[in-house]
Amino acid sequence: MLYLDVHFFSNLLFLSFFILEIQSSDLIDKPNVILILADDLGFGDLSSYGHPTQEVGAIDQLAAEGIRFTQWYSPSSLCSPSRAAMLTGRLPVRLGVYGDLQVFLHGSQNGLPKEEVTIPEALKRHGYKTGMTGKWHLGINEFEANDGRHLPVHHGFDFVGYNLPFTNHWLCDDTGIHRTYSTPSLCFLYYNTTIVQQPIKLQELTSSLVLDAKAFIHENKDDPFFLYFSLNNVHDAMFAGNKFKGKSKRGIYGDCVNDMHWAVGEVIDTLKQLRLEKKTLVLFLSDHGPHTELGNEGGITGPFRGNKGTSWEGGYRVPAIAWWPGMIKPGQTSNAVISSLDLYPTIINIINGNISNNLLYDGVNVKNAILENADIGIRMLFYYCDDRLTAVRYGSYKVHLYTFGEYDASVYNVGGPKHGIPQNNYYHCLDCYDDCVKGHNPPIMFNIDIDPSELYPLDINTHADVLEKVFEELQKHKETLIVKPALLDTWIKSLVPCCNPPYCICDKTNQNLQSCHLRQ
Repeated sequence: MLYLDVHFFSNLLFLSFFILEIQSSDLIDKPNVILILADDLGFGDLSSYGHPTQEVGAIDQLAAEGIRFTQWYSPSSLCSPSRAAMLTGRLPVRLGVYGDLQVFLHGSQNGLPKEEVTIPEALKRHGYKTGMTGKWHLGINEFEANDGRHLPVHHGFDFVGYNLPFTNHWLCDDTGIHRTYSTPSLCFLYYNTTIVQQPIKLQELTSSLVLDAKAFIHENKDDPFFLYFSLNNVHDAMFAGNKFKGKSKRGIYGDCVNDMHWAVGEVIDTLKQLRLEKKTLVLFLSDHGPHTELGNEGGITGPFRGNKGTSWEGGYRVPAIAWWPGMIKPGQTSNAVISSLDLYPTIINIINGNISNNLLYDGVNVKNAILENADIGIRMLFYYCDDRLTAVRYGSYKVHLYTFGEYDASVYNVGGPKHGIPQNNYYHCLDCYDDCVKGHNPPIMFNIDIDPSELYPLDINTHADVLEKVFEELQKHKETLIVKPALLDTWIKSLVPCCNPPYCICDKTNQNLQSCHLRQ
């Protein structure tokens, strides 16, 4: 009898473990995904990426508890094309997100094409709840100043909280340091599809976004969800919440980074409080390199040459971290070459979904590199500026067809910072077809594993085999490339958002907090 009881309980215990394993497997099949995107954060701006005085914060803790990437690349070195490519897995030229204006402006008539499938749209098809808060910068209006036909709600997001449809512009500075007042026509905050603050009050911004993120997580804790937490740190104009102002050894830029650390920490703490951390993949990265022409308020690229708007490594290589307790071993560093283009196919693969076979994707599935720190072999990356291919990376080699003039604070005084303090919203070389962009025939080549700063060009003659392979792969790329008409070429004044014409000044955020957040 005793034997039968032991045998019975042994089988019962086995059955219990089996059921738990099935339940656990189901959870892993549809993990939550949080994509946290910093704005203009340089490769060298975090303590975990080597900055000597930036305070350690929640993002560095993510790196310590997850995997830190050293060769993660943005799809473009400017905001709109980079974000459009990241959300679709397709190069900006395939989308038409390029043109003379470089980015979608506050009066642009176009936006991210609605026929393109975004990450949230793909995840919704697999039963996910989707939400976003923060910077959008992929279009606003199409026919009227309040139609909102290009806003996030039209691209797969169930919930859209506080958002900047345009960007945090230099002229939005409300600190009194650089400007006495901000410019309402450029500086507006939306809640979903409605303007709630114009001009925007930057010191309150991060707290509002954090509240949105936490509310969304709480609301969807029982369902698989995707949250796009698109921070405005550390794009000019500089800002930070009151608890961080004047606290960083690094000055206002460091304050802004610490403000971002706090925001990330709040999201992670919420996951832990709800016991969702083992069910949630968190990805943190920057949209592209920093605006170094702004001196001490522009960020740094670490060892890399160039900056935002250029095809040097400093414009494209960004800090990136993946965190998933129980699935990603802590304290890892990956040297795999990864692009933000890879996020679309990788996320869909991680949730055991399928991507459309009707489109050509430029990203690849790097699930094993993220979860297991696996080597993914030789990659071919394309550096486009507008519709001009300026450089390619092939394995350890970077081949430049065009190079950009670089800003040197010790040489160029006009337009740049004085004593490290920026004087205006200055770019030294931004136009892809300007005289400051130099063509190279033959191309110049660097081994960026040995020479990551791109200082010492290789002898083309002794690397003819590499160059031949590069052009062979480039020809294959061109054969598959259909360049859509440029969308970043139109600006119409009548499409500029205004909350109460002709004044364009309002603040409905307190009312909005009560009606939206307290209800949740």
